[in-house]
Amino acid sequence: MGLILLGALSLLVAYYWYRQSVSVNEFIIPLVNRLGEPDTSGKKQYTNCESHRWIMKNVVYGDYLKASEGFRNFMMNRTMTGTLILGVALGLIPVILVYILFQSYQLIGTSLVLLILSVFVIRGPGELEVSNQLFEWQVEQNCETLTIGDLAYARISQRSIQKWIKKLMIIGIISLCLAPWGEEIFPVLAYTFTLFIGFAYTYLFVPISTVSMPVALMVFFVLGPVILIGGAYTLKHLFLKTRKKEEGLKL
Repeated sequence: MGLILLGALSLLVAYYWYRQSVSVNEFIIPLVNRLGEPDTSGKKQYTNCESHRWIMKNVVYGDYLKASEGFRNFMMNRTMTGTLILGVALGLIPVILVYILFQSYQLIGTSLVLLILSVFVIRGPGELEVSNQLFEWQVEQNCETLTIGDLAYARISQRSIQKWIKKLMIIGIISLCLAPWGEEIFPVLAYTFTLFIGFAYTYLFVPISTVSMPVALMVFFVLGPVILIGGAYTLKHLFLKTRKKEEGLKL
């Protein structure tokens, strides 16, 4: 049931962003007819336009920099107090987060993973939010004052929205396809992860720790995730390579 809801939510959010992409396209077409198609390959930099100034003001030099500047001033003026507060915070935050996650998992079980994915689907990545805000700002401007640089930024925003729509469609379709086996997926994943951790601990951590504990910790906590990520990347690369070969044979 949870995967069905996640799939339906992903498709609904994808439809919402599709409507947004239609609005972006309707905004871009007159600009393309008047200015031509911009170069968005990255070879040409469009810095002499209002959209670039908007990015610099709201993204590069946004409000979060003011907060970081205030924190830095506090640490410089009250170094001892700031160090104590920071140490207590860094010590308590992981404990609190683990406790909250553990209690949440006990309360709603594997649905916690679906809940996190649902929040990610609704929220979207930060790049998407910036693109949407930039588009809303561009719509409020006089189209006659917009230049080829503004059009380039609009194109980039459009591509960001289109990429997010594709990801939402993939999440939605996969979730709906896996829905009949939804109750078994997460226990199997948890069991597989447990086996991997047990194997790494027994055959890597314990033998290496008899020689050097720091090296064992580095291997267990650093190289382990790197191996997992590298394996996933390799499988993805092989899959894409196989698909390209199949497409070449079809042609």
